[in-house]
Amino acid sequence: MYQENMKERVLSGLFWKVMENGGTQGIQFLVSVLLARLLTPSESGEVMLIMIFITIGNVFVQSGFNTSLIQKQEVDERDYSSAFCVSFLIAFVLYIILFFSAPAIGDFYGQPVFVPVLRILSLTLFFGAVISVQSASVSRNMEFRKLCMASLFAAAGSGVIGVLMALEGFGLWALAMQQFFYSFFLMVVLHFLKTWKPSLKFSIQKAGELFSYGWKILMSGLIDTVFTNVYGLVIGKIYNSAMMGQYSRGNQFPALIANNLGAAIQSVMLPAFSACQDDRERVKSMVRRSIVTSSYLVFPMMAGLIAVAEPMVSFY
Repeated sequence: MYQENMKERVLSGLFWKVMENGGTQGIQFLVSVLLARLLTPSESGEVMLIMIFITIGNVFVQSGFNTSLIQKQEVDERDYSSAFCVSFLIAFVLYIILFFSAPAIGDFYGQPVFVPVLRILSLTLFFGAVISVQSASVSRNMEFRKLCMASLFAAAGSGVIGVLMALEGFGLWALAMQQFFYSFFLMVVLHFLKTWKPSLKFSIQKAGELFSYGWKILMSGLIDTVFTNVYGLVIGKIYNSAMMGQYSRGNQFPALIANNLGAAIQSVMLPAFSACQDDRERVKSMVRRSIVTSSYLVFPMMAGLIAVAEPMVSFY
């Protein structure tokens, strides 16, 4: 009975996670097509380059404690609140660092406009501190339907704002505000869906327990994120922001498939693995099946993407 119930929850969670990723990225793809015709490659590249710094910052804010909350067998309000307090403190420290280092980053890339844009987008680190705990609560309860609804609304709402601002001639600020409001809307909608609400019930002991597991995930995520984004940092410096924009647009197509399917399976299976962590053989079996399933789905779709690459890029 337990196995059947877990199987149903995993399948339901996978359905909603694929719907979330597919719907969100589908909306963002359509928005990006519109913005590509309203903005120059240089403007797109400038915002994408700035977002690399925000992405790396979000690794520190979200990665470790979020996964620890999902993996831990028993959690209470103090666990959630302790994770939130530490994540918010990390976000505050990183915001101060990015705020005062923005002029140096702008000078390094020869882009003075980086300063105000980076300082505004760095505020999303605070949103990320809240979203990380909200997402952990959703994942633990496998309530991926709520996350799907919130993500779709955030993608649609931020997309409308981005396109309207681009039509009004705001240039790179249109894309920057799209990124800003996506995080803001996601946080707000998850709040009203009653996933979890912030409080200040901090416990050093709880924070230490979460950190003892989470720092390993943090380091893994940091290495992966830096490795993935280092190309953009180098391209933006050696070449120019227009080249960075073209690189980002080309890279988003394979990422669309990998993030939609691979990340969906990983997100759903983590709480399932955590629920069965005392049964090592069962966890191994579930890991094998998830790898096989993702391989059968991702590999053919990537091959299809190779086949249609030329007409897709021409359309885009």
